[in-house]
Amino acid sequence: MVVIQPFDFSRWPIAVSDLPPDTYLVGGAVRDALLGRTTLYPDLDFIVPRNAIALAKELADRYKAGLVVLDRERGIARLVFAKATVDIAQQHGKTLLTDLSDRDFRLNAIAYDIHHHHLIDPLGGLLDLQRHQIHYVAPENLAADPLRLLRAYRQAAQLQFTITPETRQVIQTLAPQLRRVAPERVRVELSYLLSAVESAPHVTLAFRDGVLAVWLPSVTEERITHYHVLESTLANFPFPALWPALTTSIATTPAPGEPQRRTLAALAKLTCLVNASDRQAAEELTALTYTTDEIRIVQVLCRLLSHWLVPLEQPLNREQAFYLFRAAGSHFPAFVALALSRGIPKEHLVPLVKAWLDPKDAIAHPPQLVRGADLVEQFHLSPGPRVGELLRAVEVAQARGEIRDRPQALAYVAQLLKSATEPRHR
Repeated sequence: MVVIQPFDFSRWPIAVSDLPPDTYLVGGAVRDALLGRTTLYPDLDFIVPRNAIALAKELADRYKAGLVVLDRERGIARLVFAKATVDIAQQHGKTLLTDLSDRDFRLNAIAYDIHHHHLIDPLGGLLDLQRHQIHYVAPENLAADPLRLLRAYRQAAQLQFTITPETRQVIQTLAPQLRRVAPERVRVELSYLLSAVESAPHVTLAFRDGVLAVWLPSVTEERITHYHVLESTLANFPFPALWPALTTSIATTPAPGEPQRRTLAALAKLTCLVNASDRQAAEELTALTYTTDEIRIVQVLCRLLSHWLVPLEQPLNREQAFYLFRAAGSHFPAFVALALSRGIPKEHLVPLVKAWLDPKDAIAHPPQLVRGADLVEQFHLSPGPRVGELLRAVEVAQARGEIRDRPQALAYVAQLLKSATEPRHR
């Protein structure tokens, strides 16, 4: 045992004194503290000697936290705070070593006695931390929960560690077992992997080791190359004014950790891994239980890549820019990153970025000059296809710069209606 105090208890959402004797902190929180890593949302895992669920309920009441019973039979519950999660698990072996021996990787099998400041490392996790490597505790532990296969690459990306050859060999053998894992669990791990700043090398290994094949069947070497170039583009992004839009969470009610992973940048990366067809991409992401908003954004990006890369090889005219902005909407910054990664010249994007950043720009943010109800009332029309045709005609004229305000739009419609009723002469 090593006596050490690497923790800032003041950041914990519960007091150490509220936890019983023989309570151990385990897992990622110990690993990260030893590496000097801090996170915005602490994720603490405790092992207690007995009555874990009862203790969790007591703490939830005391701290007004959310409570989720994760496994009643094994005695595991989660406390959910605004900016942290706390898992409390009952020790299920006769000794702490039994519990640590059931964990995924040795660097996650280090325990910390929170009351006596003892570090317990029976499996060599400290040496793995020093060597910056990820090594399994036992192959059967990975087989017991195949999600751990994907987690190896996620943690390697977050820590910038290597996965040992022996561990990769076991993962390659077990990779087909990922189909046994609930899709929502796969989605969470995948989202964390894609949100890592330098994930491309580890995504590549995950692909080549067969870990992505079950849930992302469209990944190819070519798409992995696109992923690498996109990540490099994001690391050297030439439009800093767009960066907040790329890195702000799209989640309306983010749970702990959400802002770090549910962003336009992460979804742009995801676009590189799904099918290029927006329909098939939606099928793949639906199977992974991505949200409706996330699927819609990836579909928009797929369509933009399909329809706008060739036109952007030359500077766009006014009408083209109008329809690009209309198609991209608020997801335009992600498309810029993808376009740059596919070789579109920066100088062709500069005027578009300037326009998008100007809320008064009539091309990037065109006002709706008239609505269908306006035409019905103004020209005594019946609702139907004809009204839709007139609105589309107004839109085209607006895109070309032929009309700019409501009076001009109404006058334009009046002229169209007049032309339609005038007799045609041979």
